[in-house]
Amino acid sequence: MKEFMIVIIMFFADHTYQGNDAVELITKNGKPLLFKEIDACHEHVHENLKTFKEIGKKVYPEAISVKQIFCVERNKEI
Repeated sequence: MKEFMIVIIMFFADHTYQGNDAVELITKNGKPLLFKEIDACHEHVHENLKTFKEIGKKVYPEAISVKQIFCVERNKEI
């Protein structure tokens, strides 16, 4: 069964930056934040856009802004 998760990609001013730039959201308050349908994932992103931007900036305070927030199929093997 497919599961979809939310990924936040951050934007850095330093064009030579080579570190991590993504936040994978798979839990919320200790509970799974995974979706069986991609449309439900997209709707959740739309409804919580401001919160997800805040999470991205909290994880990567040196980033200028959020570059992209999207839903991807979760690879259960990782």
